[in-house]
Amino acid sequence: MKISLEWLSQYLSAPVDAEAAARALTHGGFPVETIQTVDDDTVIDVEVTSNRGDCLSHLGVAREIAALLNGAVREIDTSLSESAAPPTASVRIDAEQLCPYYSARIVRGVRIGPSPEWLSRRLQAVGLRSINNVVDVTNYVMYELGQPLHAFDLDKLASPDIIVRHAQAGEKLTSIDGHERKLSADMLVIADQRQPVALAGVMGGLETQVTDQTVNILLESARFDALNVRKTARQLALMSDSSYRFERGVAAQATLLGSARAAQLILQLAGGTLERGVVAAGSCPVVAGQLTLRLARLHSLLGVTFATAEIIGALERLMLQPRLEGDCVHVTIPWWRMDLRLEVDLIEEVARVIGYDQIPQREEISIHAAPLDQKAAALKAVHGVLMGCGYFESITFSFVSDRLAGDFVPPEAAALPQVAHAVRKADGRLRPSLLPGLLEALRHNETNGTPDARLYEIGSAFWTNKQGEVCEQRRLALVGGADIQQMRGVLEAVLEKLNRHRKLVVTPDHRVGFATGSCGRVQWGDQVLGWFGRLDKDVAGHADLKSAPVAAEVNLSMLLDGAEAVPQLQPLSRFPAIRRDLSLVVNETIRYQQIMDVLDAARLSMLEHVQYITTYRGKPLEKGQKSVTIQLVFRAPSSTLTSDEVEASVQQFIEAAKRDLGATLRL
Repeated sequence: MKISLEWLSQYLSAPVDAEAAARALTHGGFPVETIQTVDDDTVIDVEVTSNRGDCLSHLGVAREIAALLNGAVREIDTSLSESAAPPTASVRIDAEQLCPYYSARIVRGVRIGPSPEWLSRRLQAVGLRSINNVVDVTNYVMYELGQPLHAFDLDKLASPDIIVRHAQAGEKLTSIDGHERKLSADMLVIADQRQPVALAGVMGGLETQVTDQTVNILLESARFDALNVRKTARQLALMSDSSYRFERGVAAQATLLGSARAAQLILQLAGGTLERGVVAAGSCPVVAGQLTLRLARLHSLLGVTFATAEIIGALERLMLQPRLEGDCVHVTIPWWRMDLRLEVDLIEEVARVIGYDQIPQREEISIHAAPLDQKAAALKAVHGVLMGCGYFESITFSFVSDRLAGDFVPPEAAALPQVAHAVRKADGRLRPSLLPGLLEALRHNETNGTPDARLYEIGSAFWTNKQGEVCEQRRLALVGGADIQQMRGVLEAVLEKLNRHRKLVVTPDHRVGFATGSCGRVQWGDQVLGWFGRLDKDVAGHADLKSAPVAAEVNLSMLLDGAEAVPQLQPLSRFPAIRRDLSLVVNETIRYQQIMDVLDAARLSMLEHVQYITTYRGKPLEKGQKSVTIQLVFRAPSSTLTSDEVEASVQQFIEAAKRDLGATLRL
């Protein structure tokens, strides 16, 4: 919020320089980002928090400076000279939840022209362009009081009968910026008897704007629902000073004062005759709120004891009219402080005005280390294993590029969630998989001289199911390298770290985005975690990769749910292991998992570990056969194994493989 120091001084009982104002505001919770000189004025850029809509105005900032520097504020005189002519307009609200109050004043016989130098100079200081005296007044009052206003050319309305209603689906409005806007039924519009003439709280229409030919005007001052204004502005990508203020809340009294103040200035600068009274619909109650502050609670929360007189003084500077009764202070909330709702808000105000620097800091603090919960510990273990395997964590956008949007859509998805075109014109769909973003990151690495990058990401994938519901699933995805067996080894390392008692089972399958015949379904116990394998060449081409990498994507929630709460450790054996390499000749249709199933069923004594070595095809093997080489590792916990003991177990497995798989031993 840009504040003109010359303009600000109009509301302060004593002048204040820019440095003093900036220092006070910063210490009071309103950091000043810059101080600039604009012509003969000084402009300070104040950061205003979203709950302090009252400070999106010069008068609001003046109240803050007066409270922080123990000064006083000059209130604005809004006295008016009205004619005896009764109002000739009417107002009807058809959407009271979105517009609790709408008022209009009629000024006839205005003379449109340039604004006086003082007005255009102040507007220019805060970054606004001077347009004409009437439009400039509405902008001036918005920056003065925080109330957005709009002036219509009364003669361009179909009639002076204003209707506040929902837009009709498909209705269009050309806004003042010259762009045609297609409206939806959830938007609120200001309409005449024929068509919409303004987007409520956002921007007026081009056809009814005030121009050099305007003679009669209808001045709007209203209250609009903050959420609806925000939604409309975002949906149409149409942000304005007006929507910015309505989104943060405008007080009821500001609506009344803003209308009177704008009418007063229009009469001074553009002449004309103001019709008697205000034409309004809805209600605009100005109710003074009441809160109670317990002094004991304040001292307990701040950790310091302030003198009661000092607390009362701080509340008086904030114009809260404090009344002390025993150990409690009762206050009346001024109409502009809509953020004060709880006792703790008052405690914060006292600390802010007295000064945060008056609250002592402890030289020592006590920290109690809380252990990670089970899922957090499991997730930390996943990160550790993947980084140990040479993978780097990536964080990519939750939106998928249009080039890759169709490559990983799961079969259970009917569509992908998409944001409005006005918000995001390209790449506007949420990702159905983490792999598209990782592939683009892989391409970026390739382009910058790192062709063998290995990346992983933990994040959410989205899709809309056939019932129209948006589904979200947390996933772990890995990409990089060309060795499928190495990728399987990484998955095994992750799963074994989480739960060494559950077996990884890989079954040949097909998943969209993966190459046919090079993809496997990953099962962990009886749960399907996801898929891994080599990506399809077309997918790699869409990502502009030189070759198709291997990748994996699994359900992270299942992964964390299956982790052991307490990892089970075994002491290292003091006795040596005996290894046996076996090459089994089997039919080409026999999968490696089938061999492992036979091995598991055999329950070999003292078998500690199984390691896949290689698969061989070619002479002297017959066509349709392959040789799968595995290594069996045996170890006894309390003695040294003998060759005879190991040989008995090996022969037991060989006989089982012959019987169940038709395997022979390759010598």
